[in-house]
Amino acid sequence: MKKIFAITFLLLINSSFAQEFTMKDVVVYDWELAKSADPDTIYGISFKKNKLTTLPDGLKKFTQLRVLDLSKNKLEKLPSYFSIFSKMEDLNLEKNKLKHFPIIVYHLTKLRFLRLGVNPFERVPTGIDNLSKLEYLDLYDCPIKSLPESMVNLKSIKKIDFSGIRFSPSFQETWVKKMSEVELIFDAPCDCLEG
Repeated sequence: MKKIFAITFLLLINSSFAQEFTMKDVVVYDWELAKSADPDTIYGISFKKNKLTTLPDGLKKFTQLRVLDLSKNKLEKLPSYFSIFSKMEDLNLEKNKLKHFPIIVYHLTKLRFLRLGVNPFERVPTGIDNLSKLEYLDLYDCPIKSLPESMVNLKSIKKIDFSGIRFSPSFQETWVKKMSEVELIFDAPCDCLEG
């Protein structure tokens, strides 16, 4: 009985945490429903689990988007028109095939929540501080080797999830000092990475 209570309690904590870093006031439509609607009336679209390798060209009509869920697809990159989503606040790109960090998101200056976990890119390029409104960054289980110094200039950041990535103790210690006001989630450090 205690185990069931503990698991239920943990699930409630995790779901309430997830709620904290989501847009609660935006209705998110499935693409099939959204594409036949007036683009100016749609603020959230989900393509979750659609096995997409590219985004449909018709998406660029939806310039009012504030929420876009592209998680669990097969995207290797974002289209060049992506910067038109200047009102975007919540972007989910988890579990795709992004070989490089999608720097086009640096144009989305209203972005508050960016989820990039479980993608194969190894580097976060300089310029991330363009996202001055970013509150939550998820890099869970990406094979990140280093971070740009510009990360410390994220003015609104509250939480960064690095879980699933192995860093050395000194790397973790350095970044915890640099970003002392931010909740950084790391896995246990590995001495094998020192040197």
